[in-house]
Amino acid sequence: MNTCCYLCKIILNSHTESKEHILLNSIGGRLKSKKLLCRTCNSNFGHDADNELANQLSFLSSLLQIKREKGSNPIIKGAKTKSGVVYNIVGGSKPVLAMPKFEKKEENGKITYAIIARDIKESMNILKGLKKKHPELDLESVKQKMIRKEEYLDEALTHNLSIGGDLSFKSIAKTAVNFYIHTQNEIEHVNHLFPYLKGELDLKIVKHFYPSKSIYKKESNEVVHLIHLFGNKYNRLLYCFIEFFSSYSFFVLLSDNYQGKNISSTYCYDVLKNLEVPKQVNLKLKSEVVSEIYKMSKNDFEKITQKLHRVLEIANKIQVDQEISKLTKRAVDKVFEKYKHEPKITEQMINEFSQEIAHAYVRFAIRGQKK
Repeated sequence: MNTCCYLCKIILNSHTESKEHILLNSIGGRLKSKKLLCRTCNSNFGHDADNELANQLSFLSSLLQIKREKGSNPIIKGAKTKSGVVYNIVGGSKPVLAMPKFEKKEENGKITYAIIARDIKESMNILKGLKKKHPELDLESVKQKMIRKEEYLDEALTHNLSIGGDLSFKSIAKTAVNFYIHTQNEIEHVNHLFPYLKGELDLKIVKHFYPSKSIYKKESNEVVHLIHLFGNKYNRLLYCFIEFFSSYSFFVLLSDNYQGKNISSTYCYDVLKNLEVPKQVNLKLKSEVVSEIYKMSKNDFEKITQKLHRVLEIANKIQVDQEISKLTKRAVDKVFEKYKHEPKITEQMINEFSQEIAHAYVRFAIRGQKK
């Protein structure tokens, strides 16, 4: 029997098959299959539902500097200081002005321009624009006076986070359906959801879900994506628990009239170590409990805040460790360049390196205390 795309039923072959990431590539997903969706259906999801979920999770993806199979983490746009200055965050940790700063002052018939640009090319483009107004401006002379600086940002940045909505929920539902088909190798008990995935039917099967107690053991400094599939033929429930970045978790009701075999299957991927890890998940829900899941409570917000705080602390430690490593390398490079012709390491070199690294560490520590 030929394998078909479960949505459009086209036969999957070398011309039509696609590599479907069960967990999105954009969040570091590695679990994938060529036996789920055709190229067209995969592309359609990628452009709307998957793209929406990826955008909502892009902040954590970038902050944790998640490694993708293809492509790089996007720039986080729209982070603001308390004073309202907008920054973009590059590489998960480096704040860069979203727009160049440009100030004009006139005093006693003299015009002064203050320009802060993100690079030489941008500053020269601004100056070329000024030259149209001031032909006497000597661009080469101004270029020679430019100062290139890299500084720590003293102000904290804020960025709004949101997760959920119809499109994102559809992508999450697809993750659950994909995992079921991938692990059970059949579609009988989830095919009633295909019209919903194709946009032909509106269903409310995905819900934010934060259990009152932890359902699996979290290791120190561990950040994971987790999918737990559970089916029970006696209470006729088939559902999936999905958690992204050990922070956002969802309940997906695949069937409330399930009559298949009993199932308990878990996939867990550590996004920092880039490997699959075993997890024992304890989540056996009864019908009456499932109905309560759809009533969001104040406790849900408190739980997600706690989980996010934990992950953000891990991300901060990663960035601090990386910055210290960079400071050390810069100090080594600076001293080595000065004494590169020396045949051996001298006491003078050690002293200069110690002073250089101490100065850099103190400067970094003082900025960190201000944040």
